[in-house]
Amino acid sequence: MVSKFMKILPIKDKELFLRYAIPCGKVLVSRGELEKELLERLGSSVKTGKEIEIPVENVFRVATSMCSIIAKGMGKNEIDAEVIRRYFLLEHEKAIKWRQQIRPELKVSECLVYPGRVIKIDSQGIIVKTKLGEKTFRGDFIERLQKNDWVSVHYDYISEKIKASYANKILSRERYE
Repeated sequence: MVSKFMKILPIKDKELFLRYAIPCGKVLVSRGELEKELLERLGSSVKTGKEIEIPVENVFRVATSMCSIIAKGMGKNEIDAEVIRRYFLLEHEKAIKWRQQIRPELKVSECLVYPGRVIKIDSQGIIVKTKLGEKTFRGDFIERLQKNDWVSVHYDYISEKIKASYANKILSRERYE
């Protein structure tokens, strides 16, 4: 599915890409494929809104390869917000299931991005209800959330606030797969 000879496209919205990719970083660190310090620097850049000067295309190779395939299929020459959301919110499951063939230890349900609704915000974190139930998530990458907002969650993080119509699109797709 992903060739090492494929041309990786540049990422236009690195911050949005990293909001979805950083939660996977713990897995990459545990495998020795990513240094913990680099992951922390990237996370800090996203949290503080600082310029991301690291070529993230080389850090998260599978995700950038998959996004490049999607972008090229859409006639684009870069990975923009539309491509990032399409991959992580709509097509990520296909990539994870393909990856599981190579890495059987992957737990698909843990790797997926889910839509959810904020049900409580307190000092302990942000409680979000997804199809997997209620769970406390980190809000490191997001500001100004309110109860009943729709969000996308990945591992223990809230990646971004999403429109209700987009959340419903994802939930509808899940019901019919």
